[in-house]
Amino acid sequence: MLKTVLNVSVTTDMWTSDSNKAYITVTCHFIFDDILYSPVLATREVHDSHTGENIAASLRLIFNEWEIGNKIVTIVSDNGANIKNAINQHLKKHHQPCVAHALNLSVIEAINNNNELSQVIQTCKTIVGHFKHSTSATEKLKMYQNQMGLPQLKVKRDVSTRWNSKLILMERLLQIKAPLSAAITSLPRAPNGLTALEWELIEDCIPLLKPSFESMTTVLSGEKYPTLSMVIPLIRGLQFTIGNIKPKTNSGRLLKTSLSNSVSRCLGSLQLLFRYINTIKYLSYN
Repeated sequence: MLKTVLNVSVTTDMWTSDSNKAYITVTCHFIFDDILYSPVLATREVHDSHTGENIAASLRLIFNEWEIGNKIVTIVSDNGANIKNAINQHLKKHHQPCVAHALNLSVIEAINNNNELSQVIQTCKTIVGHFKHSTSATEKLKMYQNQMGLPQLKVKRDVSTRWNSKLILMERLLQIKAPLSAAITSLPRAPNGLTALEWELIEDCIPLLKPSFESMTTVLSGEKYPTLSMVIPLIRGLQFTIGNIKPKTNSGRLLKTSLSNSVSRCLGSLQLLFRYINTIKYLSYN
């Protein structure tokens, strides 16, 4: 099938296994008989240092095995310097940063630049860590949930490489706010609980993060449908959504401004991408 198609796009990612081994995965995307196909071409262990030259050598080997080197229109990856160097300088291919990844990085940056929100998240992580490692704390939380007639929900841990895990962490704490606060107050060695102002900040920030970035990232990460045509409308919708949210706290307003600026920058780079795509379309029809 690959031998008959004229053009393909490629997505690639480097990742590390639980045993701390580095791998590169290459997926190819093309349309055949009006059906979108996305086969994984290879997952290979990477033994050498992750320089642009070495990454390019790994990719070139896979492309040659499948005879697609001259068919590649664009290669999508994260925005890491070495992978960009491999694609642009060594392979001489067009590089397209992953939009979902770029947005996630923007969210992480906006959170990290917000000192008050970062401190609140750190307090949340301390609370979660205590309840994850203390059987007595977990049992106390269950007891208060039963007394209040609430479902027995556990705390959720933050994962540093996934921005939305911070959102999930805060959402869950807000869900169990009453029994959690009661449990912390009754425990002899519990960490400090969240203050009323800190709870208010969490309530302020979740609407900014959840409906826009979480939903949008899910849509853009789809594998069974083309996503490129959705990007600009989704970004515009994201701008509209953020603009209509009215935070009550100073940190909430700061987060809103940071996210709005990040979305605007992302939109600017995407408009350059679509100029490139329109050029390809023009050349293919002439």
